[in-house]
Amino acid sequence: MPQFDVSSVGFYVLDILGRPVSRIPEGGRADYIEEIRMTVAGTAGATGMDCAILGLRTQAVTTLGTDDMGDWFLAKLGKYGLDCGLVRRDGSVQTSSTILPVRPNGERPALHVPGTAAVFQVADEDLDAALDATVVHVGGTGLLKSFDGEPTVRLLRRAKELGRITTFDLIQATPETIRLVEPCLPFIDYFVPSIEEASEMAGESDPQAVADVFKAKGVKNVILTLGADGVFVAPQDAPSFHLPAFEVEVFDTTGCGDSFTAGIIVGIVRGWSLQESARFASAVAAKVAMGLGSDGRLVSFDDTVKAMKTLPAKASRFSAAA
Repeated sequence: MPQFDVSSVGFYVLDILGRPVSRIPEGGRADYIEEIRMTVAGTAGATGMDCAILGLRTQAVTTLGTDDMGDWFLAKLGKYGLDCGLVRRDGSVQTSSTILPVRPNGERPALHVPGTAAVFQVADEDLDAALDATVVHVGGTGLLKSFDGEPTVRLLRRAKELGRITTFDLIQATPETIRLVEPCLPFIDYFVPSIEEASEMAGESDPQAVADVFKAKGVKNVILTLGADGVFVAPQDAPSFHLPAFEVEVFDTTGCGDSFTAGIIVGIVRGWSLQESARFASAVAAKVAMGLGSDGRLVSFDDTVKAMKTLPAKASRFSAAA
């Protein structure tokens, strides 16, 4: 039996967020805002952190710098209860970091230093240890220059050889990103991108058409986050379905997609149906959207279940093609 519930592999980034930011002051002038916060983020980092908050035994697999930001990051991961035995340090570059001025409506432009994300790799001697989990989540394809491509395929292939369940997300996808993603697809059980990124790669806009493209290339289950319109799910052996998002006051959308993936992983580990998992994942994302950063107001599994049962559903412009 694997040691961990989930091993979250790939892109970990330090986010420095401020809100609300409606403009950048001219020259050397200053504006006053309500809140500034540092958080664990990234399509592997935020997902792993949120899995730990939700009660899963979680392992972090990434690279951080030997700088002060890396020290803070490592301490924060430990505070959340993640096992950091496979977090490597590299002094040649700084820890991946992003400055996010969050707009009043929750949107956030980004100023990003790739840093350690570009040098991250999983060493041969670490491979099986990195896969010592029921669910192996890979997040960050598109920014992991040293790991994208064959190294990612190798890890996912080995995960399936070991009988692991695989989940996968990416970041900043463009039409060209498909060349990195396509060889991975036969080894992915749950593909959880945003509709915007998936559409860029698939060359389609309709969620069902997008899902069909990826399932034809080998993915078992396609789960497309639709932002305010909820989620579209195309399961392996069942009709597609749509679930609306929950109605909440949105403070910040940072990490909502990453946290949604964490909710799906919780459902997988607990043996829930995909529909129940997606509903729980929507509640996780709602809790994150209510606060600043990738954990927002996410505090526990029980609190999230309560939110899932009590939050009203949001009216959606989306009409599912079942």
